[in-house]
Amino acid sequence: MGRVTPPLPSLPRRPLTMGELLDAAVQLLRGRTGLWLLATAAGLAIAEQALLYVLRTALGIDITAGFWDSAGSQFMVLVAGVGLEAMIINLLGPQAGRAAGIAVETEPYKGRLPWERALVTAPVAGLVTTITAFFGPLWLLGYNLFGVSGAAIGLERRGPFQALGRGARLAFRGGMRVTWVRLLGYLSWLMLRLAFFLGLSSLIALFSLGDFTGFWVRTAGFAIVNTATYAYLAALDACALVESRFRSEAWDIWLNRSERPAVKAVKAAR
Repeated sequence: MGRVTPPLPSLPRRPLTMGELLDAAVQLLRGRTGLWLLATAAGLAIAEQALLYVLRTALGIDITAGFWDSAGSQFMVLVAGVGLEAMIINLLGPQAGRAAGIAVETEPYKGRLPWERALVTAPVAGLVTTITAFFGPLWLLGYNLFGVSGAAIGLERRGPFQALGRGARLAFRGGMRVTWVRLLGYLSWLMLRLAFFLGLSSLIALFSLGDFTGFWVRTAGFAIVNTATYAYLAALDACALVESRFRSEAWDIWLNRSERPAVKAVKAAR
């Protein structure tokens, strides 16, 4: 009987380059775990658009008016949206973290996913991001300070406050590598979302849709593109956390050594 070669892991057990990390996040979304992550992201993206609509209504923003007609209120909505994004990505972290654990370990994580712990970390991450967004460049710090805490819950089974501390430490470790990875991923998808928005606006103008209809078409479009964005960024957080452990904690070596007795036992049984 010929020897069966196992498939290459979607998340290799070694330090990765930036490009490999970005690709690993895509690979993590493939398969059943990725579909569940996308489904959860879709629900949260729809809820986000509903909350933003309520906020626009509370601020008295006319959906048929231009941006500069209510620039101050629109800025408030933008800041709130940035905070909600950080919160949603963190809420998706436990699912993405468990998927990353399955990708690198021989035995998948068992038991119930402690997602409720993210109900503590996600509001903290969202609030910090919202506050720092008022001060322009400080958003870079706020968005990344507790960014991977959600993934730490799913991958490392940490409690909420331990996960927040873990995220804060990783944001500054190793030349702030995790921070740069998260920023690169966020800015890449920001450009994709901008291109999507411009294309959607062109279609709305082409079909001469009214302001009211155009608003709801854009809202639906944002919910769709944000679903992919949030799922990918959560997967990237999980990959960045795993890769950081490989790079600075030698987790890859520990995993490989822990498998050796099992491999020897299988060979002896044959």
